[in-house]
Amino acid sequence: MTVRIDQPRRSFWPERVAYSNGMLLDDADFQVEQAYHRGRLALLTRYLHGTGTVAGLNVEIDTTANPMVVIGPGLAIDRIGRVIENPQPLCLRIDRWFEDRLGDAPSDLTQSFTAGAGGAPDHLVADIFLGFRECEVAKRPAFAQGDFDALGAVASLRLRDAAEATLVVRTEDNPPLPSPGPARPAGTSRAQRRASLDAAKRSGGWLEDTWWNGIDGALEPDLEHPGEELAADIFLARVLIPAIAGTPPALNPDIAPSADNTARRMVYSTAELMALG
Repeated sequence: MTVRIDQPRRSFWPERVAYSNGMLLDDADFQVEQAYHRGRLALLTRYLHGTGTVAGLNVEIDTTANPMVVIGPGLAIDRIGRVIENPQPLCLRIDRWFEDRLGDAPSDLTQSFTAGAGGAPDHLVADIFLGFRECEVAKRPAFAQGDFDALGAVASLRLRDAAEATLVVRTEDNPPLPSPGPARPAGTSRAQRRASLDAAKRSGGWLEDTWWNGIDGALEPDLEHPGEELAADIFLARVLIPAIAGTPPALNPDIAPSADNTARRMVYSTAELMALG
């Protein structure tokens, strides 16, 4: 099964297929048809509901054996507006993650090492992100793709909407957390707050020119993202992994890691907003 993490590009004027009797269609036309409907739905979802956790996806540390980061089942909306559904827990063993980082980027672990303060142990700082991923499944015979001939060529019949959790070591001093969301409208009365909100939506509510690097550009990372690769993924939790000073540092097996879920963005239903009000 192949996992695809390509980010869709912002399109200037969305196009849909105009069918006509006897018209010859190819795979590109059906891809455009799907992209139109998925793109319209995602845009509306992001502007009406926002981006973040809808339900579940609580991050915990399982210390029963080898410490693991466990992301519970749940639902989220990513920064493009796509729905991320995680129907079962996702688990990541911290020792294996550490070994991979030790082999690929030991200097990142050294930069991430933070001396404990206020009774906290020395630790590494890492963030959990959750992203929408497409998985190619159900191979079927098809014409060969590219500039070559092949017998028995196959292609994926379906794409599965899946989720992937990523634990990212943070090398910055005081790595940023997500912004809390829109500011409260100014004013003391309901009418004043409504006028302030309306003015803000008119002047700065259109986010496409800010979020995307121009027309047909890639999505820009937000404050909490370490780079462009995870720009569409949502932040779930900050994980502090106890460590022993060194170059690079080592894991401290005597102290359990901890996860802080409080900095993530949440998406609230109408009923939940009514309850808050």
